[in-house]
Amino acid sequence: MKTAETLVAGGGPVGLFAALCLHERGVQVRVTDAQWRRPVRGYACGLHAATLAAFNEVGLLPQLLQVGHRIERMAIHRAAERIETAALEDGLRGPSPHALTLRQSDLEDILVDALKRRHVSISWCHEVTQLTLGDGIVSITEQHRRRRTGIESVPPPERGAVQSDTRQADYVIGADGYHSACRRALGIELVGSRPPEVFAVCEFLADLSGWEHEAHVVLAEDSLSAFWPLGPELGRWTFQVQDHFDEAPSLATLRDWIRERAPWFEPVPRQLCWGALADFPQRVARRFGSGRIWLAGDAAHSTSPLGFQSLNRGLCEASQLATIIADTGHGESRRGRPFELFELEQQAEWKRLIETPVIGSASLSNAEGARLVPCLPASGSDLDTLMAQLGLRFS
Repeated sequence: MKTAETLVAGGGPVGLFAALCLHERGVQVRVTDAQWRRPVRGYACGLHAATLAAFNEVGLLPQLLQVGHRIERMAIHRAAERIETAALEDGLRGPSPHALTLRQSDLEDILVDALKRRHVSISWCHEVTQLTLGDGIVSITEQHRRRRTGIESVPPPERGAVQSDTRQADYVIGADGYHSACRRALGIELVGSRPPEVFAVCEFLADLSGWEHEAHVVLAEDSLSAFWPLGPELGRWTFQVQDHFDEAPSLATLRDWIRERAPWFEPVPRQLCWGALADFPQRVARRFGSGRIWLAGDAAHSTSPLGFQSLNRGLCEASQLATIIADTGHGESRRGRPFELFELEQQAEWKRLIETPVIGSASLSNAEGARLVPCLPASGSDLDTLMAQLGLRFS
C-alpha cells in the first residue's frame, strides 16, 4: 500500500531540507532515519550565499540569520604573510550575499520544527535495508525497533525488538550519508584517486573582538588550515595533519598549532569546547541515481571540510531534486529528461570542485589555487566570483 509519494532516507540537514522543499512544492513526503534523533555534539556548519537563497525560498532565512553568525570576508595567508582577501558581499548572489556559520543542531532544529508545523512525518530509527525499482514505483524495505509517527523522540526499546515492513513510494531521495544504504542498493560506487586527508577540528572559546566576521585560510607546503568564527567568543580552527593521533587534540595542542601555522592570530584560546580527528576522502558517486532513486549530500560525495562544500552542494541538490520530482509528478516538466540533466550538472560541478586545474595569479601559484578551491564558501557561479577576486580561474 502506497504511503508517500516520496521517501527521503536520512534525517540530517540535507534530508530534512529535501523533505521541506518537497512539501512546499506540493509533494507528499515521509522521512526516515536509521538513528534515534539526539543533539549532535556541537558540530558547526557553514552555509553559502546560494544556500541561504534556497532557505529564503521556503521562508526559513529569518530564523537562520537570527541564530547564525555572519561571515563577510575570507583572508588567504601563506604562513605569516597575508596575501589575498575575498569580500564575500562583492558580487555574490541572493538576499544574503555572505556566509553564515551556526551549530548543525540549530539548523536541524529549525528544519524539524518547520516539518512538524507542516505535519510531515519523520520516522526515527527506521533503516532502509532494500530498494526495488518496479513499474513506476519503488518498493522500500525498512527495519525499525518501534513503529513511530510524528516528530517526537522516545527512549529506545529493548535490544532485539526489531520489526520489518515494506512500503512503496513514487520516488526516493537518498540523503543517508557517506555509508548510504540507498547508494549501495543501486550498486553505485564512490570514486576518486586521492588518498583521504586527515583533519583535526577544534572549537574553542576566546575573545574574538575584531576577528568575528572574517574567515582565514593558511597555505603551507604540506597542509591547509582554516579559521571560521562562530560568534564573538566562539571559533573553529581546522588543521590538516599528516597522521592520526592516539588522543583527540587538547587545548595545549591547539595553541601550539596556532603558534606554528598562524602566528598572526592574536586571540588566545582559553577553553577547548571539543576537538576531534577525522578522515575526509575526496570521492564522488559514479552516478547520482537511477530511475526513481536519487542521491544528495554525503550519500553522493565527500570532500575537505574547510569550505563546507559537501553540505552546501547537498542542500542545493535536495532543492533541485524536489523541483524535478514535483514537476514530473504533476505533469509540468518542460524538459525532456530532467533527471539526466540533473546528473550531468552535478557531475560537471564536482569535476570542477575536485579535479579541474586552476590558473593562478601573481600572488598564488596554480597549485595553491587548486588547493584553495575546496576552502572557498561557494560553488557554481559564486565560486567563479570569489576565485576572480583572488585572481584565480579554472583552466
